[in-house]
Amino acid sequence: MANEPILYCDGAYVPESQARLSAFDLGVQFGDGVYEVVSAWKGLVFRLDLHVARLVDTLHAARIDTGIDAAGWSHIVCETARRNGLSDAAVKIIVTRGMLAPGNADPRAAKPSVRAFATPYAHLGTAEQRASGIRLQIGHQRGMAPDTLDPRYKHTARLQYQLAKIEALDSGYDDVVWLSAQGFVEEAPRSNVFLVKDGVLRSPALGVLHGITRRTFFELAAELGLPVAESAVTAFDLFVADEVFTCSTSGAALGVREVAGRNIRGGAPGPVTRALNELYWRKREAGWHGTKL
Repeated sequence: MANEPILYCDGAYVPESQARLSAFDLGVQFGDGVYEVVSAWKGLVFRLDLHVARLVDTLHAARIDTGIDAAGWSHIVCETARRNGLSDAAVKIIVTRGMLAPGNADPRAAKPSVRAFATPYAHLGTAEQRASGIRLQIGHQRGMAPDTLDPRYKHTARLQYQLAKIEALDSGYDDVVWLSAQGFVEEAPRSNVFLVKDGVLRSPALGVLHGITRRTFFELAAELGLPVAESAVTAFDLFVADEVFTCSTSGAALGVREVAGRNIRGGAPGPVTRALNELYWRKREAGWHGTKL
């Protein structure tokens, strides 16, 4: 990696010290922005097309027009990793609604700000957590209802998620999952949630980000002949599951050994979790859905 990280900044690649965002930017003032995270492993970006499509959809829904098309976003991802000398990387794109002229309060007039940066690939869990599983708290905060803000927006206003994670860590847990107002399991701050019960792989159907890794694990389960179901999931379902794991771009599957004080009886990572994760990495290293940097 370069001595000083190189960032994409509104059309140019500049050292990190020059990639500043004004305090008057609406992303700084109101958390008004969206983001996307893409990972590369051994010089191959995984499912770049799906990540870019999700970003393009989110920008369109959020009414932020950068003028960058799908090919342009793909180039930014790959070029940012290359300029930082990283073959194993996480590339994050942040797009804010941007700047307004002084005295103008109309968000439609803002000029978007675009930043992209690459960091060395890092797993969401430590080596110990990946080997023995994490402890998952059920937070007291409820997820945002779709009639307030659809969870499919991958947005930068993450205060509620940060507070939930801090409270979980303060309580001795490793991560947190929250429920909907109706009491159904939704997701974790940076992960989707899966459980295995009686040979069926299940994941919450509503109130969740449509994770790329989540979609990938459904595909892998089908390849292994494992039945899958997107359905309503309650905390009770997690308590009595044979296996529980989270999944994300940062490291794929991470086994859960305890949920809110209940040990997961199948242990962590369980056999299905291991089989899915091993298949994921084997196919990924073989170039499956990979775009060369």
